[in-house]
Amino acid sequence: MASYNRRRGRIDLTTGPIFSSLVRFTIPILLGSIVTQFYNLADSIIVGRFINANALAAVSASTPVMSIINLFLIGLSSGSTVVIAQRMGAKDEASLQRAVSTVATLTLMISILITVAGLIACKPLLRLLGTPAEIMQDSYEYLVVIYLGTLGNMIYQMGSGALRGMGDSAWPFRFLVLCSVLNVVLDLFMVLVLGWGVLGVAIATAVAQLVSGVGILFRLNRGGYDVQVTAKTLRIHKEEAMQIISIGLPAAIQNVGNSIAAMCVQSSVNQFGSVFIAANSVVTKVDDMINMPVMAMGTAVSTFVGQNMGNFNLERVKKGINYSNLSLFVLGAGLWGILIGFRNYFPLIFTDEPEVIRYASEGLLITSFSCFFLGVDRVLVNAMRGAGKSVVPMITAQFGAFSRIPLTILLASVTGNYRGVFWALLISSLLRAAAIAAYYYLGGWARAVEKIRKKREAMRIIISPAKKMNVDA
Repeated sequence: MASYNRRRGRIDLTTGPIFSSLVRFTIPILLGSIVTQFYNLADSIIVGRFINANALAAVSASTPVMSIINLFLIGLSSGSTVVIAQRMGAKDEASLQRAVSTVATLTLMISILITVAGLIACKPLLRLLGTPAEIMQDSYEYLVVIYLGTLGNMIYQMGSGALRGMGDSAWPFRFLVLCSVLNVVLDLFMVLVLGWGVLGVAIATAVAQLVSGVGILFRLNRGGYDVQVTAKTLRIHKEEAMQIISIGLPAAIQNVGNSIAAMCVQSSVNQFGSVFIAANSVVTKVDDMINMPVMAMGTAVSTFVGQNMGNFNLERVKKGINYSNLSLFVLGAGLWGILIGFRNYFPLIFTDEPEVIRYASEGLLITSFSCFFLGVDRVLVNAMRGAGKSVVPMITAQFGAFSRIPLTILLASVTGNYRGVFWALLISSLLRAAAIAAYYYLGGWARAVEKIRKKREAMRIIISPAKKMNVDA
């Protein structure tokens, strides 16, 4: 049976049955994704129902700017997850504390930079996006509060990454639930009781994130992880900092690049009119919902590989990747069947407009085939990131994301066929999966692992004499 520390609430992914360990670690991540989906829906309903349409438009206009920040932070947090997972796998408590201290210090420094940059740039960005004059002030005030609350969001994202790296995916989920419930309650209080409108919604979000961030810090210090985050431990350790940035920054750039590519594609989508825009949005939302289990297990693989690379158990890493690929292919086949069978019914969740349903049904039929290879992409990308190799996944992801732009222009804009938008999405996803699979199976992964092995051997040669000198002294 997999090693599970009940007192600390974490799973040791370096021992025990691989598949069951991965599944148990994945479940809280999956539940967290579901909670996030429902929270976003509830937030929009409160703004639209209890304020007015302009308020909903103001928050929506701010979403692209806010999303880029969140995607950047989530990508950056993957660096903390991997580095801490590797220290956990190596069973090196001193190195683990250095990694946690470095993560905490970087969190503080980056939060300050993002807050200052965001406050300076948010109004120009809103103008660049063509935000209508009647909602500009609300959108601006919303973003100002969100940027001022960056520290709470950053602590939550980076702290959650640290907990997952130590094998604990349950507590990040619990704090996500806390953040979501508190946000909704505060939304209702700020809007219905205080009447603060969009500004109140922004304050509710910032306060909820701050509370969750404080909770994460409390858990790190009191959860029995043998690490501490205090003013005295705040320090940048060069080796850990370089690793965190080298892994997290490419992932952050990847997330932001995907968002930018999606915005570029939107111009081609817009030419087919509002009905098709709505249908394309439905396809995207259904696709996100149906693939949540795939994305969750992909995230779990990053921690699994990180911990097992900590003690360089390559055989276990290989088995974990193979099990994950096989299980997600089987799951993908099932999800494909669900999408095909219910493609006319999923759009009803969002609309009862016949034309929107028709377009969305066609889109789901075409894009459903990505279920067969999305799992391979998610597993290999996160496996490489878990091993500390983040640049290649970034390159293949950007190749897939930005190849969608010319494909959409060629297949949709030039031909005037709206189906080309969906075909472009499917083909670009296939190209992305093929690129990362080619790197992995044609020797790129083996060469990367060999470089890691040689680097570690060199480090042992350097460190061992130093330890001997200290003993002799």
